[in-house]
Amino acid sequence: VIFWLVIFACKFPFAYYLQIRPLVVPTNIIVQLHDLQYSWHDFVSKGNRNALTILSLWAPVVAIYLMDIHIWYTLLSALVGGVMGARGRLGEVLSTTYAFVVICKLDITLTCANLMQIRSIEMLHKRFESFPEAFAKTLSPQRISSRPVPQDSEAATKMYASIFSPFWNEIIKSLREEDYISNREMDLLMMPSNCGTLRLVQWPLFLLTSKIMLANDYASDCKDSQKELWHRISKDEYMAYAVKECYYSAERILKSIVDGEGKLWVDRLFQYLNESIGRDSLLVTINLKKLQLVQSRLTGLTGLLIRDETADRKAGVTKALRELYEVVTHEFLAPNLREEFDTWQLLLRARNDGRLFSNILWPNDLEMKEQVKRLHLLLTVKDSAANIPKNLEAQRRLQFFTNSLFMDMPEAKPVSEMIPFCVFTPYYSETVLYSMSELCVDNEDGISILFYLQKIFPDEWANFLERIGRGESSEEDFKESPSDTLELRFWVSYRGQTLARTVRGMMYYRRALMLQSYLEKRYLGGVFIVLCCRK
Repeated sequence: VIFWLVIFACKFPFAYYLQIRPLVVPTNIIVQLHDLQYSWHDFVSKGNRNALTILSLWAPVVAIYLMDIHIWYTLLSALVGGVMGARGRLGEVLSTTYAFVVICKLDITLTCANLMQIRSIEMLHKRFESFPEAFAKTLSPQRISSRPVPQDSEAATKMYASIFSPFWNEIIKSLREEDYISNREMDLLMMPSNCGTLRLVQWPLFLLTSKIMLANDYASDCKDSQKELWHRISKDEYMAYAVKECYYSAERILKSIVDGEGKLWVDRLFQYLNESIGRDSLLVTINLKKLQLVQSRLTGLTGLLIRDETADRKAGVTKALRELYEVVTHEFLAPNLREEFDTWQLLLRARNDGRLFSNILWPNDLEMKEQVKRLHLLLTVKDSAANIPKNLEAQRRLQFFTNSLFMDMPEAKPVSEMIPFCVFTPYYSETVLYSMSELCVDNEDGISILFYLQKIFPDEWANFLERIGRGESSEEDFKESPSDTLELRFWVSYRGQTLARTVRGMMYYRRALMLQSYLEKRYLGGVFIVLCCRK
């Protein structure tokens, strides 16, 4: 009501002083004129005080008077919407002062990362650790966000990460479906479910890229104690996460693929390493200058395990494990441990008989395959995190989503309590989906729609060809496959037709509601961390 009263309060003074009042005097003058000779006098009755003239004078004013209410509505809607968006912190992180008030009122602990606006992809990388907790407390239904939080900070972060990861991964999948990112970028951006038995939080690999290489350089140059080395690594929190995950993943994978004497060697090896870490004597137990050699052997092993199982590859894994054994035992470990392994009779007989690592248990379990692939990428990817993702539209969407995690908004309700809604889109004689003939026909400049879009979006075109499993292809090549032809028409229409993008955007509502419904059933149904890794 107040909104419309303000509109009328603006409209009536404006109309009176600028439209009505200036015409009062001319109207009186025209009324008082007599015996005027009109060129169209046959159509005007005499003695009507020039009524038709007055009507023609006032008609535009009356028309504008009736129409300008829409103009005032548009202006005030934009003004009020801007003010409400600013007050609601739309698209930006809470200011320091307001965040302090929220902390005092709601007893919510926000890190300093939450008090800064995310304006770049580099800022997104640095603040990513705060996103799961913000998501769980802001966008999750109250019955989920109010669940008991573990006292251990790492366990609490792992719980928040398990809630956040399905939504983050769905966003990354949609970016891949729209060809804004490549398959490799998708692998680096995807976040593990954090529902497994690994003893730490697993972050997306794009945050951990090249961290293992830098940690190796620190270790090779280390001349201090274990504490000093770890303090230097921990200055970069994601480097610390990368080192921990690499160690725990290597231990779990090695224990899962070997048996017999080989498993005994792995168990004894990590027992010694864990004891040395607990006593702060790791630098005495191992030779850090050989760490890069161990990494190269482990990389060769994971490079084989990420592929499908064959007899030749199993033989290759056996060879890689024996090479890893030789490097670790005779170069990486201290002389006293090396001698202990060399004189271990059970291990010695297995080596002499050729039974050591002869039986390989290939990682066919989905969770284990993902962990092997993740470890391989962790050891091999050297790209800077600043380059992932490369596409500007993908960066914009991720920044907008992460900024929205810190907005003031009403508490989220479960899907079952939401009011149903419909979306209507005006449509009349528009081309929603281009035909192949429309894509390939040249305009007056000799350029087709497809050729133009390929040059405007070269990276998205390359990602599209990768997604459908094609190399460089011409229009004629696509005609051989009906499915690829349809995919091509969708690709072009989403970039050349506004209505096609609108329809796709509407259907994202459905995906979002289905995902939130799945989350509610998973957590409110009592299948929290134990069963979610089976999905």
